[in-house]
Amino acid sequence: MTDRAKFANVRSMLDQQRDKSVRRDRKGGRSMVPLGKSSGGSNQLRAANDSVSLADRARADLANMEEARLFSDRQLDVLGIVHPRSKNRDMVDAMRQLRTKLYSLKPEGNFSVLVSSVVPEGGGSFVSLNLAATIAFDKAKTSMLVEANLHTPVLHRLMKLVGREDAHGLLDYLERPELGIEHIVSPSGIPRMRVVPIGSHHEISAEHFTSARYKQLMLDIKERYDNRFVIVDGPAMSTSADARILSEICDYTVLVIPYGGVTPGALDAVIDEIDERRLAGIVMNNQPV
Repeated sequence: MTDRAKFANVRSMLDQQRDKSVRRDRKGGRSMVPLGKSSGGSNQLRAANDSVSLADRARADLANMEEARLFSDRQLDVLGIVHPRSKNRDMVDAMRQLRTKLYSLKPEGNFSVLVSSVVPEGGGSFVSLNLAATIAFDKAKTSMLVEANLHTPVLHRLMKLVGREDAHGLLDYLERPELGIEHIVSPSGIPRMRVVPIGSHHEISAEHFTSARYKQLMLDIKERYDNRFVIVDGPAMSTSADARILSEICDYTVLVIPYGGVTPGALDAVIDEIDERRLAGIVMNNQPV
């Protein structure tokens, strides 16, 4: 989590959409569709976990929200996680720029955003972690980082440091109907930031993310608190069908490309597969300063 990005350069969503529209016009495709809310009715997906009582949920929620261990500034620096007093001001400013662009897409209410690298090990997990941490700078907002990268999960180190290495996670929730959301949310060691780790890594299957239970989970964690912003750390777009599925479920998608590591043609191919209404922008990772 500490070696991926020296600096993030965010390309504007408007420029990216314009490029995509031009390519589609050349191919005879449809023109750009204006930004709008993602489709899908919450009423159709609403499903209660009847096996868990409201009292049990409340107690579990309180237990998981306790800030038992908070990282010091020095520990956050070692972990490569930005904080308001970080000496790496370039990184802080870049993450704030990305945060501000996302806020501008939805001035009212919260949102969910998928962060996905275009290629494996491109820095998507680093950016998603730091975006979640940056949103939590604001005392009026909270963030939740959902680990949905089944191929190369990274939150196990963070979970061990906060004493939650045995905590339930996303896969446990999807495979065990008796678990509620409150059983998979853990503290992160950062104020106002929560995480849902991958959990028990039993099986890799895109069916996890096409299930009604996963879609309901995403609705519930966003709607439970209107000041909570949900960041999903997804797998690489070029090698996993999971990433495209996750992109359709989240409100927005942010692509991460390693500096000099992706050809324009490869980037265009990935962009063309994403709904332009959801494409929020591109972060260039590990750019020389």
